Amino acid sequence: MRPCLPLLSLLTFLLPAQQPALLAAGASDADTIAAAAALRPEPRQVRWQSLGFTAFVHFGMNTFTDREWGEGTESATTFAPTALDADQWVRAFAAAGMKGLILTCKHHDGFCLWPTATTAHSVRSSPWQNGQGDVVRAVADACRTHGLQFGVYLSPWDRHQPTFGSKDYNAVFATQLRELLTGYGPLFEVWFDGAHCPADDPALFDWQGHFRLIRQLQPDAVIAITGPDVRWVGNEGGHTRAAEWSVLPLSTDDAGSLVESRAAWQALWQLRERNQEQDLGSRQRLRGARRLTWWPAETDVSIRPGWFWHPREDTQVKPLATLLDYWYGAVGGNAVLLLNVPADRRGRIPDPDVAVLQDLGAVLDATFGNDLAAGAMRKTYAKAGEIYFNSPTEFDVLDLREDTATSGQRVEAFRIDVWDGQSWRELERGGTIGHRRLLRLPRLEANGVRYWLEQTRGKAAIHHFSVHRSPDLLSPPTIRRDRDGKVTLQATAGVIHYTTDGSTPTTASARYDRPFPLPRGGTVRASTFAKADSTALALTTGASASATFGLCASKWTILDSSSQQAPGEAQEHAIDGDPNTIWHTRYRPDTPSHPHHLTIDLGEVVEVTGFVYLPRASGSNGTVADWEFAVSSDGRQWRSVGKGTFSNIENNPVAQTVRLAAKAAGVRMVRLVAHREVAGRPWASCAEFAVLVD
Repeated sequence: MRPCLPLLSLLTFLLPAQQPALLAAGASDADTIAAAAALRPEPRQVRWQSLGFTAFVHFGMNTFTDREWGEGTESATTFAPTALDADQWVRAFAAAGMKGLILTCKHHDGFCLWPTATTAHSVRSSPWQNGQGDVVRAVADACRTHGLQFGVYLSPWDRHQPTFGSKDYNAVFATQLRELLTGYGPLFEVWFDGAHCPADDPALFDWQGHFRLIRQLQPDAVIAITGPDVRWVGNEGGHTRAAEWSVLPLSTDDAGSLVESRAAWQALWQLRERNQEQDLGSRQRLRGARRLTWWPAETDVSIRPGWFWHPREDTQVKPLATLLDYWYGAVGGNAVLLLNVPADRRGRIPDPDVAVLQDLGAVLDATFGNDLAAGAMRKTYAKAGEIYFNSPTEFDVLDLREDTATSGQRVEAFRIDVWDGQSWRELERGGTIGHRRLLRLPRLEANGVRYWLEQTRGKAAIHHFSVHRSPDLLSPPTIRRDRDGKVTLQATAGVIHYTTDGSTPTTASARYDRPFPLPRGGTVRASTFAKADSTALALTTGASASATFGLCASKWTILDSSSQQAPGEAQEHAIDGDPNTIWHTRYRPDTPSHPHHLTIDLGEVVEVTGFVYLPRASGSNGTVADWEFAVSSDGRQWRSVGKGTFSNIENNPVAQTVRLAAKAAGVRMVRLVAHREVAGRPWASCAEFAVLVD
């Protein structure tokens, strides 16, 4: 007897394949929108997006060298996990509600986590399991055991391979890819990083040849980031667009496959360069397109400041509130959330990460385990869906989904109304829906709720509308320090306890009741704890926050800078304690090229141990990539005490903490020197600059 097919496997056969949506030159807006409405995702894209929430694990040579980007010159003997437990990884991810896992099988340093035939720079040459181990095998097996999908990351950039940049490297890469595609079972995603990736030159690096190999050996796997199936959302900060379209324009009228047609692939390569723009698929953006493609977004972000494990970041795991923001924004914003959770030198997911993942899963289960509209009366119309509760009901989350598999993405604007028993009242407005739109609302009570589609690309198909109430949670406290060095903690409810030595706050830690001084800086960790009569959901991690401060800037003065865009972006903004203001060098055409500098008089003699550079919060103009740090006792004689690169800062614009290799004594003046900007522009900028003294 023939076994029944699972639903998604059945969909693979029933759904229409994606067809090239070609447009004639000068096509009318109406024709363009009709073509966009007719476009459908491929079955592999439908399956991928249905996962919603997946894990990224950065683990490899950098884990043991305490770096983000390795040089490729590291010894393979450096890789030596002491207690690798892939089952522990997968159990932690499953508890959070993740449905898949992507492993960094090879990062930019070229070290391979499987015993590849292409290089000795792999686990085969490491002391781990006497060179007989295979990390990829262990993780793939653990995923199968616990029901998670498995995917691979293979860095196209390889700093170890001397052939990188030549046609010989293409053969090396193809062999590595074939090994991963054939040796570890079914894959759901193949992930190609964009960092320093080889140019689109078939003579040197045959991107489409690699795509064809994936299609041949793993036809159900999506090819992500530098690939035809899934695009990078455009940042590594966990943000999606307010309108995240999956239907995007191409500048070619070639009808060929993105895997086979050179012209089609080049058009997608060009579109890839616009991934950081805010509008990718509106009516205005589609105007003038020659072809349309279905290219949905993936939102990758790390649970820690960095992507690899660093011991100093064990106290900087992002709190539950931040992870919930990521989850709702991506999963509920027509994207997939790919949350990076790095393994440590043991080969385990660290306890702080496991704890917050467990809490995340608990909150999601408590929220979505019960549809408050179940059993309620429903009325459905062409452009509206109404729910009438049996009695006044409290809710704060709405879940809307289009049937993108069969009807594409069509909703451009919608409205949410609530029913008070007598009339409808407008509550909220939104733009796109796509695969899934989640709305987080202020808690309210109503007799009913409805969606109303205000603008669509043809007839939309809403196949899911549910109503939920999230559990009561405590909010993490805010931590601020003024220019005089006094720290203020604030929370909307509960009791705050804090520490200044980097340890985790407990109810035995100092209780906050008034601002306290922290003139020489340090790390403040604070947690909100429930009062005895609280109805908040019991969690492992509580509501926690942390902040690292440098030497108090009350005595500081700016001695000089290479230039400033005064008064709006004056040099003083780099030390004003406000991360929303910035120092920026002059924009004028005669702005000198690098190096740029900012020189500060600390107002006292101190022993300096490092510094913190905070890039601007919006955009990347002037964000420093290559830096140098110099100190002086008198402002005349200067000595350089450190230089380096802020790895990946353009995509992950968080505070960059630099610890000096050796303490610098007798320091009165410091100077930050910018040698290169992230995009090679002739500018420099800084939101906040801090000096560490302990």
